[in-house]
Amino acid sequence: MKQRKIFGFPSNVFFLSVVSLFNDIGGETIKKTIPLYLANVLGIPATIIGLIEGVASATPQLLQPVSGYLSDVTHARKPLVVIGQALRSAMVALFWATSWPSIFIIRLLDRGGKGIAEAPRDALVSSSAEKGHVGKAFGLTRMFDNAGAVIGLLLASVIVWYTAHATVTLTTSLFHSIVLLSVIPLLLNIGILAVLVHDVPKNRDDISTEKRKGLGPVFYRFFALSILFTIGNSSDAFIILQSQRTGLAVWAIFLLLAGYSLTSSLSAVPLSALSDRLGRRTLLIIGWLYYAVIYYVLAVVKTPLAVSITVLMYGIYYGFTEGSARAYIADLVPTRLRGTAYGLYNMGTGIALFAASLIAGYLWQAISPSATFYFGSVAAVLAGLGLLFVVH
Repeated sequence: MKQRKIFGFPSNVFFLSVVSLFNDIGGETIKKTIPLYLANVLGIPATIIGLIEGVASATPQLLQPVSGYLSDVTHARKPLVVIGQALRSAMVALFWATSWPSIFIIRLLDRGGKGIAEAPRDALVSSSAEKGHVGKAFGLTRMFDNAGAVIGLLLASVIVWYTAHATVTLTTSLFHSIVLLSVIPLLLNIGILAVLVHDVPKNRDDISTEKRKGLGPVFYRFFALSILFTIGNSSDAFIILQSQRTGLAVWAIFLLLAGYSLTSSLSAVPLSALSDRLGRRTLLIIGWLYYAVIYYVLAVVKTPLAVSITVLMYGIYYGFTEGSARAYIADLVPTRLRGTAYGLYNMGTGIALFAASLIAGYLWQAISPSATFYFGSVAAVLAGLGLLFVVH
């Protein structure tokens, strides 16, 4: 069954991108606010923040091999995406908790919903995309995803400025106000998924890839190098804390994060579409080495202006890598195994994110904040070189 097109994209790709938009209007705003709430209101040390962020980042990935495999076996991606979204929507109202253990548990549950939905969603996007335009399809999803973060963070910045002006620290009442932003868009997504998104029939699969019996050695080499890179890719919580260290007020931090998400959003479609022509590996090598430069600069900057410019430029890294990585996996594995491949990839990088945030928190507290960013830069260089010389 041929899908109708919306703005030149298959309807599934478009509406799944809208879901990403709404998820980030709500979910990413809370994600970016929690580190400030933990540090400013509850007085939690960086090591605990790193633990919470690491577990929160890892939880979705641990569930993805299961949901991805189930979506492959049943060839029903949509039901799992709906279930995951419903869980996310139910959990978000519980962010009114006022102790770090309760926030830890609730964030864990909320991220579980993301974990159930993400691998089947990626598999559905790749199967719904037009042949030769998989990178472009994932680019649209990432563009909308980052655009949602822009909208949410701008609204958060306006709330902070309107209620507390130039305050440098977050308060409980401000946190509660920001949480309210997340409820409506997350609930709307359930309806969009239920009514406007459809599973792709099995005969839509690309038969040319079905002769492959497994995921293949190239996939596993790419997978290993992705884990190496991710070990140095700690939570953006540390970029937030670094911005605050240079003297940026809370409202300015939200505005800066909105700017970097805008940069990510604007670069997502053109750079991901470029991977359809130049190759995924080329874009990923450029993106990983670019990340290394950005993290090196973050280690040495001292002023609000310098850190602001660097964080804005950091957004381009996502344009190089996020859509390209997902499209690269679609190139490497059979369609019938894509849910499993995305689930395994996301689980591995999720565990690495957990380790990365723990390492970053330790380096930040035991050595210096700069050590966190130096470590990330070195890991990215090694992974980029590995992708250049090891994966072919």
